[in-house]
Amino acid sequence: MKKIRYLLFGYQVAQGKVVENPSEKKLVVELYQRYLQGWSIKQLALYAEQSGIPYRENSDSWNKNMITRILEDERYWNGKQYQPIISKELAEKVLQLKKSKATPYSNIRFAQKKMICPVCGKRLNRNSQKNPVIFWDCKGCQNRFGPISDNELQQAITEKLRAICRNPQMTEPERSTNNSLFIQEARLTNEINQLLDQREVDTDRLLPLILECAAEKYKTCGIKESDHLTIRIKALFQEHSNDEGLDRELFEQTVKQVIPQPDGSIRFQLLNGKIV
Repeated sequence: MKKIRYLLFGYQVAQGKVVENPSEKKLVVELYQRYLQGWSIKQLALYAEQSGIPYRENSDSWNKNMITRILEDERYWNGKQYQPIISKELAEKVLQLKKSKATPYSNIRFAQKKMICPVCGKRLNRNSQKNPVIFWDCKGCQNRFGPISDNELQQAITEKLRAICRNPQMTEPERSTNNSLFIQEARLTNEINQLLDQREVDTDRLLPLILECAAEKYKTCGIKESDHLTIRIKALFQEHSNDEGLDRELFEQTVKQVIPQPDGSIRFQLLNGKIV
């Protein structure tokens, strides 16, 4: 069982007093210095693990969270609880470097969870390594979409929503599929009735037809549910027909997925399944 570390790494208790731990102190200083030299947090974690100095008792492993805590803990230099082992100048340089490397806040997080790959349908990951140039990567089929900045994506989403608000008829699904399903159901019903009208009913033929007809009726019930959903989201868009900006609540209530296109445009899959 791992033991909880109560003392800050780099210190120990000797003769009833908290003092520096020489080997741990040396490692802390090295972590700060190497970070400034360009080492990544992952590389520092591996280096600390290879040093043979445990972060806590009964565990030789290190991870990125441990390194991050050490690099951000002001107790190493403020002198309030512990004797400083890091100079304030070194600490400020490290904090400034960490801040410059931090991933900037994305103003399209509201849409991020709905971004999907148009090729395989898997969720897309926002790649900001070359910020402000943003790409969207698919781990499923390895396709990449972009570049498109967050502002450009938000503007595209806004324009798409406004276009649907101005023309709510766009929310209506194609009717040809519905008609074909009803025709199939009618055909099967006809065949069943013809078999039942015969003097000797062929049950071997009848049972599969009944099951197939039931399946078709289930599909048409699903279409009716979709129609109810279409009426609801169509009404929502009509209520926002005069919107000029982005209404995120409307977006949440009506849009299931955002699908970027190779030409830089986007498409929506609405909650009723319609793609616009």
